[in-house]
Amino acid sequence: MSDFGYEEEDYQKAKFNGRTLIRIVGQLRPHWKGTLGFVIAVSVMSVIGMFLTYLSKMIIDEAIIPADRDRLIQIVLAYGALMIIQAISVFVFIWLCGVLGQRVMYDMRKALFDHLQKLSISYYNKTPVGWIMSRLTSDTERIADLVTWGMLDMTWGVVNIITAIIFMLAINWQLALGVMLVVPVLIVVAVWFQNRILDEYRESRKANSKITGAYNENITGVRVVKALGRESENLREFGVLTGNMYRASFKAAWLSALFLPSVQIISAFALGGIVYFGGIQIDLGFMTVGGIQAFVSYVTFMLWPVQDMARVFASMQHAIASAERTYKLLDSEPSIVDKENAVDPGTIVGDIVFDNVQFYYDDEIDKPIFKDFNLTIKRGETIALVGPTGAGKSTLVNLVCRFFEPRGGVIRIGDLDYTDMPQHAIQSRIGMVLQTPHLFSGTIRENLRYGKLDATDAEIEQAAKLAGAHDFIMTLEKGYDEEVGEGGNLLSVGQKQLISLARAVLAKPEIFIMDEATSSVDTLTEALIQKGMETLMQGRTSFIIAHRLSTIRKADRILVIENGGVSEQGSHAELLKARGHYYRLYTQQFRREREIELSPEMAAD
Repeated sequence: MSDFGYEEEDYQKAKFNGRTLIRIVGQLRPHWKGTLGFVIAVSVMSVIGMFLTYLSKMIIDEAIIPADRDRLIQIVLAYGALMIIQAISVFVFIWLCGVLGQRVMYDMRKALFDHLQKLSISYYNKTPVGWIMSRLTSDTERIADLVTWGMLDMTWGVVNIITAIIFMLAINWQLALGVMLVVPVLIVVAVWFQNRILDEYRESRKANSKITGAYNENITGVRVVKALGRESENLREFGVLTGNMYRASFKAAWLSALFLPSVQIISAFALGGIVYFGGIQIDLGFMTVGGIQAFVSYVTFMLWPVQDMARVFASMQHAIASAERTYKLLDSEPSIVDKENAVDPGTIVGDIVFDNVQFYYDDEIDKPIFKDFNLTIKRGETIALVGPTGAGKSTLVNLVCRFFEPRGGVIRIGDLDYTDMPQHAIQSRIGMVLQTPHLFSGTIRENLRYGKLDATDAEIEQAAKLAGAHDFIMTLEKGYDEEVGEGGNLLSVGQKQLISLARAVLAKPEIFIMDEATSSVDTLTEALIQKGMETLMQGRTSFIIAHRLSTIRKADRILVIENGGVSEQGSHAELLKARGHYYRLYTQQFRREREIELSPEMAAD
């Protein structure tokens, strides 16, 4: 399922959840002073707005009709003073609302980022990156909007309705009761429309997700599409998807267009009833012209809050879905947790022992990757790992790094169970160069210093020279201050590997791991990497995973990993002499490489 599928499934399941809503509102707790000021400012603005309407009634009834100039001036001055206070309140609540929204978003993103760094590798293996990014970006923004602008609309709407009803009761309680009977009808109609619109909006988003998925599949698989002549059939299937989205979007637009006129018709009947019965009340002397005018204004002022509250209720469902996903991430527990009494031994130099280790990634997998696995790696020994794909080569080094832990048995480093050490004590002393090197946005110098923040420029250049990266760096326009681009996309794979190697050299790890680091580079770069590797591996316990067997001939010991164990081990010469699995792999690869070398000559003949 694509990331879009995850989104739609969550939206479809989203229901009103009071516990989640309380937790969302709880995001404002650290900023309660600003929140209180914000609520007060909104309330003051709303109450003043209602009182200004009452002043309009007073102007008509007490100043214009009696032709009382002095009374008119008094009311107008009060009106002007209240307008100034209202303007200040508007400024305060908009400013506080913006600040609160950014603070809530910052708090959530910081908490999520911090939590993500604590989660184990297994979490990232099973969770799509797009899903995680949505939690950090769009979901946090939606939650922040709900607790700020959504709360603004709700506060404004509730205060408006309550204040309007109070003033209407003060003017004429009989008519006020009649208006109060109309408000629930407006709320029911508004909520019904918003739910229907939301349903169609969900269908539209669902169809849009499928369209996006179809775009992605057809663009990435364009060669297969053309080779199999699927253009016409794909276009037909795409037409079905776009048709579904059109119908859902059309219904949503039609309902949205119908919503406001429906509310206005109900309101028109209410206003008509007020004018009619108000006229009777005037004839009987129980109502004034200004009172009717104020009543009509109060009813009008109640329309927009009802619509806004219905809209906020609809967006609240989206926010709750976002919050549930976000809190699901925040509440997820790392699969690997340090013991309370874990102690950093200060070094991990020593023998590494696998004692009856069992490991599997998933409980439902019948066949474990390692079962009763035993292995001892001597301090300072260089170990090469070969074997078929999926045999467990990368799993073995991931266990050494404690990215995963044994399901059974023990791994010891220097006679200590490594689960008695903090994860940081192990992982901060391990250097890794991977098949697909990863560089961070910034300069080459910043990337080299990534693992050792206090490194001097002289130390950085020395590490680059030892890794064989200095020469190519100096050919760049800005040298060590050259930008590498996002993920290092401004450099070649070989250049990124050399920088990764130099970064490991600079960090001075106690255990060094090379995982297929030369599989995607040319022979010249491979020679540079091997030279840097030899420098880095001196005196260090090292693991090398490689398909190019020529890169591991100098290893102290080569292990052939098969069927959850070590089927062969020994030096390069010893394994060739044994004529087993390693011998077959090496001779086949050597023959293939020789054929590639000879092919240009054969073509020339």
